[in-house]
Amino acid sequence: MLNKGLSNAVSFIIIILLLISLAIPVLYYLMNLSQANVNNALISNNYIYLKELQNKQVTTGHPSFFYSGNYIYVEYTNGTFVPRSNMTIVGILYLSSNGLWVNVTDLKYPIVLSNNQALQLPSYVKGRPIIIVTSLGNVYFLQPGSAIGPYSSTVSAGGVEILTQIYTPSGPIMVSTNVTTNITGTFKNYTTPVSFPNTTGTFVVKAPQYVYYQEPNGSIITGVFKDWVLIGKAAVNGTNTLAIRVTLENSPLVLVANYTPLRSYISLTIQTTDKNVGVQVSVDGRPYTVYGSATIQIPAGYFNVTVLTLQFNDTTQKGNGVIKYYTFKNIQYNGKTYVTYSAILFAPPNTSETLYINYVNKYNYYYVTFNGYNLPGQVNVILNGTVYNYGQSYWIIGGNYSASYTGIFNGIYTYGVRTLQIVTPQGSQTYNFPNIPPYLYISSTMTVNAYYGITYKWYPL
Repeated sequence: MLNKGLSNAVSFIIIILLLISLAIPVLYYLMNLSQANVNNALISNNYIYLKELQNKQVTTGHPSFFYSGNYIYVEYTNGTFVPRSNMTIVGILYLSSNGLWVNVTDLKYPIVLSNNQALQLPSYVKGRPIIIVTSLGNVYFLQPGSAIGPYSSTVSAGGVEILTQIYTPSGPIMVSTNVTTNITGTFKNYTTPVSFPNTTGTFVVKAPQYVYYQEPNGSIITGVFKDWVLIGKAAVNGTNTLAIRVTLENSPLVLVANYTPLRSYISLTIQTTDKNVGVQVSVDGRPYTVYGSATIQIPAGYFNVTVLTLQFNDTTQKGNGVIKYYTFKNIQYNGKTYVTYSAILFAPPNTSETLYINYVNKYNYYYVTFNGYNLPGQVNVILNGTVYNYGQSYWIIGGNYSASYTGIFNGIYTYGVRTLQIVTPQGSQTYNFPNIPPYLYISSTMTVNAYYGITYKWYPL
């Protein structure tokens, strides 16, 4: 009986140990599960906090977005967040013509924003509504000409952004130009788009009368000033003059100089140096061939001219033994000289303009014939190291050449040129050994006649 009681006690102890060994991992799992739930809650709460913070920063201009239809302008217009917060864009979608939202794949994602910048969108997005998606999951919808951020509801002074655009039937085109303003105290020139954070008071901005936008194909749209467009609150003295006086009212302001396309045409005469050769010229992306002079009709305003023919040969005198070689020199227009072969120029409405494309006759090729008489063997003419054979003709660039008329020594006699005759359209010249000139000056078509004979006789000592 004692052995049986002891056996029962041992069995009970073993069962207790097994239960404890099983309970420990279960308790450990339950503790970890509880901790994971706490961590997930913290992560979730932190994500929600960051997402809401980003929304708050965007709506107060840190950064704000302005969508022109071509560009997304990123501007930090509110200086209350220090340092500037970064934003990561993971996708930009546009509303396609078939009503679907399509990702803009031409951009390289992720796009990290930390300073003022302009994001250029592909041409197929132009004028379409867009959606900006951030890494925190925020989604911002923008129509062309709309903004997120400058409409701050805070009572503190907001930033000022100055933009310039050409408004076309297909939508606004954001352009860059120079404006003059005393917003910082003295009048200075700035290139749009330009922003001035937390600026208060009254200032003047003056825009140019004309601006332009260059299409990818080279054509140019010229805009003529129409009016100023205000996005936000401010007091102004009017919106229809180039110079506008602005008084801020403690809120952000986007000031847009609005232009309309210039539709009139002018006559442009293009003149070139050589009337014998057709020179290829591109004006606003359209090619033209000009023989000396040509008059074309182009839109008034800014135009792009590119000289396509940078060198050419004038072969009209080839029958007379002359080919003229020309290279591009410069463009002259309205009293100014442009040494580059491409320039953007301006033609005022209701005028006729003349454009000069100048070339320089760099050198000429001349037709030269070499004749040899009484040749003793394989001999030739050498000009500046280049070999020319007798009985043949060559096109040679004009100039002064070192000339060598080769000879042959057979052990007793040296056979060389005894008489040299050079015949040109102006006449002929004859030289006799030993006064054969060591040079040949080529300035016209010519025939070189070399008469060989014994020039030296050698005697053994």
